[in-house]
Amino acid sequence: MLAHQFGRLDDAVHFADAPHRAMIAQASVAAAWRAFRRDAGAGDTGVAHAGSHDAASILLTDDPRRDAVVLWLADHGTPAIVAAAATIARIVDARQRFAPDAIALIEAAQAALQAGRARGVLAGATGLPDLDGEDPLHRVHAAIGAIDALINDPDFAEAQGHQALIDLPAKTLHHHVTAEPAGCWTLNLALLGERTADLSCVAGAIPRAVFRRDLDAGERADFLCDHWTRVARESFLCVQQIHRRYARGTAALADRSRNARARDAWALIVALGPVRRIHVVRALALSRTGADIQAHALARAQLVTPETGGRIQPTRSSAISRTPTRLDDLALAVATEDLDASLALVDRLLATSPIGLSLPDPHAAAAAREKGGGR
Repeated sequence: MLAHQFGRLDDAVHFADAPHRAMIAQASVAAAWRAFRRDAGAGDTGVAHAGSHDAASILLTDDPRRDAVVLWLADHGTPAIVAAAATIARIVDARQRFAPDAIALIEAAQAALQAGRARGVLAGATGLPDLDGEDPLHRVHAAIGAIDALINDPDFAEAQGHQALIDLPAKTLHHHVTAEPAGCWTLNLALLGERTADLSCVAGAIPRAVFRRDLDAGERADFLCDHWTRVARESFLCVQQIHRRYARGTAALADRSRNARARDAWALIVALGPVRRIHVVRALALSRTGADIQAHALARAQLVTPETGGRIQPTRSSAISRTPTRLDDLALAVATEDLDASLALVDRLLATSPIGLSLPDPHAAAAAREKGGGR
């Protein structure tokens, strides 16, 4: 199953054309940001450390760590995503980079990935040493080897959360306190790096749970394989969604040949979700007026809904009005033909009935009533 999911994803990316590959790359960078937040924790963001309302959105988040993620990928990412990361860094005007201690942790993850073929306890539990270089799962060797190498590193050890008791006037509330995140985020980031690109199309490939000390090798291997299967399937579905949404936008903009930049703006929204006008300005090198023109073109095509504050929200496909389809183009056409034939048969039977059955003319009856004063 895991090899099948990876194979589907590889084929979908390999056979995509240049515009779709660019959108897939940008979506991968956005997924890398979401994986970073999952592994590194929510952090203290926004004014007075208030949580960002759009924290999962790489364009709309208030988390300053977003800048460091996209700048690192722009400098060190695999060739498949480095251009996309540089574009996003320009769109959000990224400036803040990782601190030296975070860089040292990333370099430790890179060193573990480059150590060589997986031969540790976890590799044995997954059966990977028995696979040759042609097997589709050969790509995960480096990741397995890195986990084996880092499993005893205190910087990567994941603690378990605990239950806390909160005394309230009426009762005592049980509250789960999540454990502080460890260094798993650096391994996921390093897997997207130029020197270790085996899992470059699967952001967030390593779950934090594999670094828990309470799991044995078999449990860790099962959890890891299940996670890989899930993220590979989700990545494949994301690629499919990109194809469908971009095709819908292309069709909606087919009669707007003069608005070629509207298609570029739609591609940005397909890959990254809601945007602001300033993002369109920076991404497409337009003026604010030019960005407004593209937003209005997309709105007229019912692809987006402009909101206050310059935000451009994609419209759900189910909410888009479509031209009514003719009845004879639907699956009901056959049933309609049968009904018409049956009614025609009834008319012929009434006209040729041997008992001379005749039906009153409604128009004649109405005329008689009018002549009689409505009686």
